Amino acid sequence: MWKATAIVLCAAVPAGFYVLGDLTDAFPGVLTIEPEETEPAAGPPAQAESWDRAPGEVPTGAVATSPDLAEQTDLQARMDGHADLPVVADGLAFSVVDAGTNEVLAERDAGTARTPASTLKLLTAAAVLRQYEGDEVLATRASVEDGVVTLQGGGDMTLSEEDLRELAADTAALAREQDTEEVSLVLDTSAFGGGENPAWGNNGTAGGWVAPTAALAVEEGWLDEDQYGPKSSDPAGDAAELFAELLAEEGLEVSGEITSGEAPDSAAVAEVVSAPLAELVRHTLLISDNTTAELLAHLVALSRGEETTPRGAAAAVEAEVRELAAELGFPEEALEDLEILDGSGLSPDNRVPPALLAAVLAQVSSGEAPRLEQILFDVPIAGLSGTLVDRFDTDDTAPARGLVRGKTGYLGGAATLAGVAVMPDGRTVGYSIVVHGFDGADADDARAAVDAVASELAEDS
Repeated sequence: MWKATAIVLCAAVPAGFYVLGDLTDAFPGVLTIEPEETEPAAGPPAQAESWDRAPGEVPTGAVATSPDLAEQTDLQARMDGHADLPVVADGLAFSVVDAGTNEVLAERDAGTARTPASTLKLLTAAAVLRQYEGDEVLATRASVEDGVVTLQGGGDMTLSEEDLRELAADTAALAREQDTEEVSLVLDTSAFGGGENPAWGNNGTAGGWVAPTAALAVEEGWLDEDQYGPKSSDPAGDAAELFAELLAEEGLEVSGEITSGEAPDSAAVAEVVSAPLAELVRHTLLISDNTTAELLAHLVALSRGEETTPRGAAAAVEAEVRELAAELGFPEEALEDLEILDGSGLSPDNRVPPALLAAVLAQVSSGEAPRLEQILFDVPIAGLSGTLVDRFDTDDTAPARGLVRGKTGYLGGAATLAGVAVMPDGRTVGYSIVVHGFDGADADDARAAVDAVASELAEDS
């Protein structure tokens, strides 16, 4: 009974009930830093991320009203001390912002725009949550009229074969109501321009990092169960081919080739829907899913009335982020070098100042931005879940397990981590850390250095 009560209270008011939830083992924390069950094994390492499909835990931590100057100076010195590590060689940038006061507690080269890698997904998540409530779903429809079935994508790239089978069964039933046994199939992808993003460079579909954004796809266009395995070059076309096969299994004869067109307005329609957008955001941040991140960026463009192309999606996210930065009081000149070229962080030419990411995450944790608060719950927990399940595992970093939460990133000489943390005095902070300029052969050491810097947030002064 106490555990159930703690979980409910912590979900409603995370900051106020941290101690209760921790003591009753309702979620991991300073008193319970080991998971009760073994996490699933992480997938193979890749240029974009290491990953794990583990469920998230409830984030917590009380927010203090005023930072202590001596403690603030000590935090700065301790984080700065890691700049001398051989792999870092002074290539260190970070920002730490108090969620209760918006005061900068520590910073180093925080205003210089750096490669964010997959921490960019946090900004994509913020952008989509500013545009949507989170309970919206993406519909895939099939209409039947005059012997023509039109498969119409609405952006759901997470369709399963069973979803399409259900849609095919309902479509066949509509056809039989119209005394139709033979149909032609039309594919309507007008909802999304989509496609591959040239800004991905060598980190695109050919390398297995991401599928082209499409109006619909089966299992995100993955051709096997490996997150970084081969991807479809035409996810919508592949989905339509499978749908034709499933219609045949339902007793309809599908004649001719699949053609492109738009669905009629007045035809009888069957549909299946995706999980709510809030679930897609959670999935994206937990396992660092590049394909769904790009889809979310396209949804931002759709909501803002901009082109749903890779360029339009990136521009929409950047515009939303600039508006958020202005609301946070960021001077316009501080964002001169901000450049967002995709939604996933795969482009090596993305540039984001650590100060901006830290400020946004402090806002997420402040309680003053309820639409963004979901991000606080969605990012992995150090040493326990998602892309952080196998990290923070040394003697020096283990004390931060359960207390530091963050979105990981790695891309061509940049190792990043950005998220929220509960400091020993109970204050919650937003932070962003970048180690940059190292040789690719030192990637593991660079990630370990990032973890060491982040662990200082959980250390007593």
